[in-house]
Amino acid sequence: MFLTLSGKVKKGKRQGKKLGFPTINIAVPNSIKKKQWGVYFSLIKIKEKFYPGITHLGPTKTFSLKGATCETHLLTLRQDLYNKTVEKKLIFRFREVERFPSIAELQKQIKKDIKDAKKFFGL
Repeated sequence: MFLTLSGKVKKGKRQGKKLGFPTINIAVPNSIKKKQWGVYFSLIKIKEKFYPGITHLGPTKTFSLKGATCETHLLTLRQDLYNKTVEKKLIFRFREVERFPSIAELQKQIKKDIKDAKKFFGL
């Protein structure tokens, strides 16, 4: 069963963009439990069309930021989506949320995640 979250895209801390992997962020519902945290292959519904992505759900441990985030890097779409309502279908959790020893290590992992996601989605 998919985990589905929806909401308006809001501005985050812009960490993804600074790393070279821009994300779209929505608020994390209070109903989300720690056991649901992870990094997922996901499908993002925007205006009745689905786009593949990678969604991080949980705390951003490498940056030691407070609270959980729900941020998605879209694999095939680059567009300003601020204030647009999106639906995120988290379809497969492929790894846990981790703290990386450096920004370079985090970027290396994100590149691997993107490669794995493209293979998963047949891109």
